[in-house]
Amino acid sequence: MIIKTGKTIDVAGRFFVAGVLAVAVTISLFSGSSYAASGDADDDGVPDSDDNCGYVANADQVDDVSAFLLAGSYNVQGNAIYSSIWAPSDKSKTRIFVDDVLKTSGTDYTWDSDGKVEFATTELFTSDVWLVVLGDADGEGDKCSPNLGVDFDGIPNKADNCPLAYNPYQEDTWGTSIGDACETTGSSPSEIYQVWAKMYEHANYTGVEEVIRVNDVLLTGNAIGNNAMSSIRVGPHTAVYVYTLPNYGGTGEFFCCDDSDFMDNAVGHDTVSSIRMYSTAPITVTKISTGIDFWSGTKGHVGLILTAELESLVASGSGGTVTLQHDFVDSVQSITVTYNGSGDYVVSTTNLDGSAGKTAHFHYEGITETATASPTATVVATATATATPVPTAMPQPLSSGSYTVQSGDYLFKIAALYGTSVQALALANDITNTDLIIVGQTLTIP
Repeated sequence: MIIKTGKTIDVAGRFFVAGVLAVAVTISLFSGSSYAASGDADDDGVPDSDDNCGYVANADQVDDVSAFLLAGSYNVQGNAIYSSIWAPSDKSKTRIFVDDVLKTSGTDYTWDSDGKVEFATTELFTSDVWLVVLGDADGEGDKCSPNLGVDFDGIPNKADNCPLAYNPYQEDTWGTSIGDACETTGSSPSEIYQVWAKMYEHANYTGVEEVIRVNDVLLTGNAIGNNAMSSIRVGPHTAVYVYTLPNYGGTGEFFCCDDSDFMDNAVGHDTVSSIRMYSTAPITVTKISTGIDFWSGTKGHVGLILTAELESLVASGSGGTVTLQHDFVDSVQSITVTYNGSGDYVVSTTNLDGSAGKTAHFHYEGITETATASPTATVVATATATATPVPTAMPQPLSSGSYTVQSGDYLFKIAALYGTSVQALALANDITNTDLIIVGQTLTIP
């Protein structure tokens, strides 16, 4: 992870970059570039004269982060200190990283009266020490600061809770360790949804109604259109924000549960233009090639239901259940999946001592209710060889012992296909966050 070295650090490097850019412009002018001729070299719709990043397209002109590599030395007391060329007077806007590790102000380090960072340790770090300053509009667009990382937010990749999306403030509303910028929901009927809200045209849940399972930046065109909502019902494990303007703008209001009348709300009757939802479910449900997989935020992987078992469950009709005993983890005895009709399901875990564990709701329309004929209302699957998916072929291995991550992959899915474990994959590939792998990443298969 490389972070921007700052406004005045590495002057020679800046002259070098300026020289390269000058050459690039000269070549562009002589080659008859239409972009140069039009006064918009990066073709982002912002004239060069107004563009804070003239050679990288950045129509949003985002300029909110700066970062500095700090130089280490010792003070007269022999303590390790790191000097910054510049830092704001409001130190609440600053963050200190040692390589990819965020350090805690007041515990790991303090700011001295000279504006230097004094660490509790007496040894200088062998890793890079970075100062990241949030809310610093320095006139240099963030995308012209490649040292800010792949998403230009200044947060080192391994420390970033959403490393491929710009989120310098690392918002994590629900404490999932997955930043809000990466909290997305599905967009087709074949995917899993764990959130829903029901919007109503009038108070007391009357008038036109609409169930929504995905975020919507503008309600125009919906059954409940723009500026037409007056009450709302909130689904299980769902948190909702509504906004008075499109794209989650204007006044916002949070809903954790039903509200029958917006009369006295911050967002009143007929003023909602966009809606955003988050899952608070204790079990994350994911569609995989062999069925549906279940993960607990505290216990890890707790089981899966194979497609054939799911088809039989749906065929049994509303109220049917299937209890699955898998030995993926030693923290749960079994999982139970209940079908409530119309694509709605509930999954729950049973602890080793027989007590009830966690419960989560999800919606999945990938299997129709006529999928399989079965007169049985309840299906029980015990721990047999068929309970664990066995791959018939390796999915496009690069070579023996390696695999390229595809869209929709995650570590357990790859581990199951290669007959190994998540832990083994993580150790072999130096993965600290087992929930995060990137499309195109090459993994070593132990």
